[in-house]
Amino acid sequence: MKTGSTTRLSVIIVSIFFLFLGVAVWIENVNYEKYESDDFWYRIKYSLSTSVFYDFFPVLGYAGEEMWSGDESAVCKLFCYEIPLFDYLAERKSLVEGYGDEESAFVFVLQENGSKEDVQTDSELPVTQEFYDEMMNENYHAAIFTEDSDFFTGGSGFISEISTAWITEFVKATGKTVEYDESKLKDYEFVMENFYTVDACTSAGPDILNPAVLLSYDVTVDKSAPGPHILIYHTHSQEAFADSVQGDKSTTIVGAGAKLSELLREEYGYEVYHHTGEYDVDTRDDAYARSAPALEEILAQYPQIQVIIDLHRDGVAESRHLVAQWEGKTVAQFMFFNGLSYLNTKGSIEYLNNPNLTGNLALSYHATVAANEYYPGLARRTYLNGYRYNMHYRDKTMLIELGAQTNTVDEIMSACEPLAHILDIVFSGEENE
Repeated sequence: MKTGSTTRLSVIIVSIFFLFLGVAVWIENVNYEKYESDDFWYRIKYSLSTSVFYDFFPVLGYAGEEMWSGDESAVCKLFCYEIPLFDYLAERKSLVEGYGDEESAFVFVLQENGSKEDVQTDSELPVTQEFYDEMMNENYHAAIFTEDSDFFTGGSGFISEISTAWITEFVKATGKTVEYDESKLKDYEFVMENFYTVDACTSAGPDILNPAVLLSYDVTVDKSAPGPHILIYHTHSQEAFADSVQGDKSTTIVGAGAKLSELLREEYGYEVYHHTGEYDVDTRDDAYARSAPALEEILAQYPQIQVIIDLHRDGVAESRHLVAQWEGKTVAQFMFFNGLSYLNTKGSIEYLNNPNLTGNLALSYHATVAANEYYPGLARRTYLNGYRYNMHYRDKTMLIELGAQTNTVDEIMSACEPLAHILDIVFSGEENE
């Protein structure tokens, strides 16, 4: 074949490739109005790294899946660390996991608020985040799963079947180690400086987070009322720890939920429903949408539930170890988390409206203050992010990040003891005595 013919054929092949690429980008961007030209080029990269490679280069797509799964095999290292493309994919995956969706990660990059390392180590970003929050309407997609007849088979009743045989030698705090001046606890600047970390994608002014209002909010629980009083569940049930045993749920975040349920039930007298449904087995991208119908069914069955706790574990750099010492015991640190349904780039997210936002913020604020006063050093700063995280079903709803993947199971189980005590301090109103 002549050189001129070869050149024309190459041009035709390249043109066809970019034609397919353009169609893929167009499909990705239908009804997707974001950031105009900047986002268009970002979406080209996104299409290249996902749909195009999966469609036209399945071997590379498979290698990408291997990398994302955390596999450290020789094959993964060969394909995922030696080829520059996968460095890009790894960075994008890290940002999306930290910020929850493609848009928030992109905002972070555009604002140049830090490097990938900053995201993993300094910002204390949770892994837990809701892909459908901005990509799609979460309630619409949640409704899809209500038709699944096998969807609700994973729940347990009041008493979890998971083993909770962990001995922690816990010494309960008998009083406040630190006591704040009430005027400080009502001062916005003091509270934001000492108690909160605000994600770069959102903001919380005194109109949203008014400490005086939060401090006066009634967060007590009436134990004399018919139960269950508290629902504990796990949007991300597959989260495990440094020495978790494969296939043993009692060594995962679900086991921690069973331990916390047992303590609140037996030590403090609350009736607790521990739901162990799994919504992130194949993918965690839509776990919040998948768990929503289950929550609605449980709350319809038990409308008397006063508190909802979504128990997670955080994801941090492997070099970080979230621990503190209490009475000679090494205990995992924990963090309370709130979604504000507000993005700096868009304002309030109307379709993720949360009428219970003030109550959510009040509960985590009371819990943080109690933790700092009774068990200083155990609670990290409360993290505020931009979305909703299914926290709109009750005013007394909490999302708790208990330790991280670098903690041991013993550290996690040990942390359940002071965490249960802190929750009782808040629910019983003891913090105000």
